[in-house]
Amino acid sequence: MRKLLLTIGLVLVLGVAVFALGTAPAMSGGGAAAATQTSATTMSASDYYAAGYKASNAKNWSEAITDFRAAIAAKPDYAEAYNMLGFSLRNAGQIKDAFAAYDSALKYKPNFPEAREYYGEAYLQMDDLKDAVRQYIVIQKSGEPAKELLEKIADYLAAHPGA
Repeated sequence: MRKLLLTIGLVLVLGVAVFALGTAPAMSGGGAAAATQTSATTMSASDYYAAGYKASNAKNWSEAITDFRAAIAAKPDYAEAYNMLGFSLRNAGQIKDAFAAYDSALKYKPNFPEAREYYGEAYLQMDDLKDAVRQYIVIQKSGEPAKELLEKIADYLAAHPGA
């Protein structure tokens, strides 16, 4: 009987010790939530950018906006993140904020054809063909971005005869 009581006592002591070890991080602010929080704060600007790019490809604009803003917070001169923030804002219907993001992209990278392309597309959304064409003129020799903006302008003209 004494051996049984000692065994039960040992099991209880070990159980309490294991429980205490398993829950100590949670009681001190650690655990899964803190680990997630820590890993989130250690993400680099390029990690946030990649997450935002993935979200924008899935047309999850609010997530993309959050991720691109986090990338910019981590690296304030991240022109590509500003550009994609503008793209996501524009697609979320926040055109004025998109223009501000494109302005920031161009502030940090003045010769940025992709930002000019998206800027032109935003102008088309605002029915401002004149300024969209101005953006095209600036990037007309840039290759793919110029080609894409020119196609958008052609589509706009086809949809708006007499524009």
